[in-house]
Amino acid sequence: MSSLVELFYFFEPFRSRPMTPFSLLRTSSGPIRSRLLRDLVLLVLLTVGLLVAINILLINLIKEDLAESRIDSATALVRDEVRGLLLPVEQQLLIVRDGLAAAGLTPADEGALNQRLVPILAHMGQIAGAIDASADGAEYFLRRDGDGWLSRLRDPGTGQPMRLTRWDAELRAPEAREEVSDYDPRTRPWFSAAADQPGGIVWTRPYVFESLQVPGLTASLGWIQSGQLRVTALDVTIETIVASIERHAVAAEGRGFLFSGAGGVYVPEDDSLPPDPDQASGFFSVHLTPGGPLVFDAVSAWNLAGRPAQGLIRFTSSGVQWWGGFRPLTEDLAGGWAGVVLPVSETLAILRSRWHIVALTVLGILLASLGMTTLLVRKYHRQLRDMPKLSIDRRRAAEDLRELIASGEGTHLEFKSTMRMNLHSKVMGREIEMAWLKAVAAFLNSEGGILLLGVSDDGTALGLDADKFENEDKCRLHFKNLLNHHIGAEYARFVRFDLYDLDGVRVGAVECERADTPTFLHDDKNREMFVIRNGPSNIELSISRALKYIRSRF
Repeated sequence: MSSLVELFYFFEPFRSRPMTPFSLLRTSSGPIRSRLLRDLVLLVLLTVGLLVAINILLINLIKEDLAESRIDSATALVRDEVRGLLLPVEQQLLIVRDGLAAAGLTPADEGALNQRLVPILAHMGQIAGAIDASADGAEYFLRRDGDGWLSRLRDPGTGQPMRLTRWDAELRAPEAREEVSDYDPRTRPWFSAAADQPGGIVWTRPYVFESLQVPGLTASLGWIQSGQLRVTALDVTIETIVASIERHAVAAEGRGFLFSGAGGVYVPEDDSLPPDPDQASGFFSVHLTPGGPLVFDAVSAWNLAGRPAQGLIRFTSSGVQWWGGFRPLTEDLAGGWAGVVLPVSETLAILRSRWHIVALTVLGILLASLGMTTLLVRKYHRQLRDMPKLSIDRRRAAEDLRELIASGEGTHLEFKSTMRMNLHSKVMGREIEMAWLKAVAAFLNSEGGILLLGVSDDGTALGLDADKFENEDKCRLHFKNLLNHHIGAEYARFVRFDLYDLDGVRVGAVECERADTPTFLHDDKNREMFVIRNGPSNIELSISRALKYIRSRF
């Protein structure tokens, strides 16, 4: 056995295993009570950690899911409302184009155009104006003007004056005047967009209307008449779209708004605010840095997040946390966007109304912990049930000693009459010391046990007077020295030696816990022995058997 330690440490790297999530389910080294306490503490910590982590995660996920659901619904409503507002405009534009083409009307036919277009503008409130222009620069324009109507007529050519005519509600009593202007319809966004894509309806990006000086969108349709390009268009103001959005309550404290793909926010005119040189008659005022009104902070956060078209953005405005959702109104990401913001506190209120989800999660974790506890109990059930008494209660030492002696020697209990005195030869013998040291090493390598010194094989309490120690301190010191020399000081933490009164004599009790590393016994010739407990006997193993045992046991 002299090379047993070297062989053990040679094979140790191949035997060791990394910790895995299932390590808790394997029987590990150490005293069973310590292992059970460790596993229960780990279970409690794991349960508490899961409860805290999962609930924090769950609450955050639920809050975001609720906010995203509400905002998605709101933005869908906003987009549907906007599209519901604009789709009839497209349909009406096709009808107007077909009517003009069938009647052969030109932009100069002011009266006939009034008759056709006034009813359309009168019954479709979202249409702010109607335009018909040709490639030669001629243009007809019609819009509301109080209770009546205002038409604008421009002759072909460049630099032509415009004739403005005001009509009453019945298209009577015209008041006409001329106005000199460098306005040319062919330079307007709606004309150039339709000229680039004739035959299809094109929506412009937001721009300022020439006649009203307010922002809006124009649906224009290019078509050919007598070999010349004609563009017919219908105007819709941004204010009309925003008013439609605001009619849909996003939430008690939520808000919907319109902005451009460039990050500009539509701001209704407010006489109480100082003029903004970047703002054209309440049009898009670009604010791409935080610190402004709510909608500006929302668009600023959207811009800083990379202008996403999906998902949510969390941001702060005036010290309040908000969720923001942003969706394009068309496939043109540079065009109009709908934004919806919802305070985080709103989702917390919704979350409180759905407390059962959190409660079910907590219940699920507790049930899982209960299952793990049951698993632990089953894991240690046999060991706890069959585990003999491996410690002595100092408060009732005599009763414990009597119970141990009455049970007799076995796998976890051994009696020795003395610590060092040979009762037959009446001399101190090293073989006596080695005998009980072998029992200690065997207990350490097995499942632990108790060695009673001063108790005969038949259970008679003899005491340790025969060992002739000067005092109990000398007895304890002698035990310590033998343990350190023959087994090793590093194993002292697994061994406890004490002296107890029993039936008028003093007996020694050596309580041995299961060691977490192999224990080798060294005799006086410095030979190494590996000893295990087998029933009431101590068995010394050969090198091959010892290595096999060590691989399976430690």
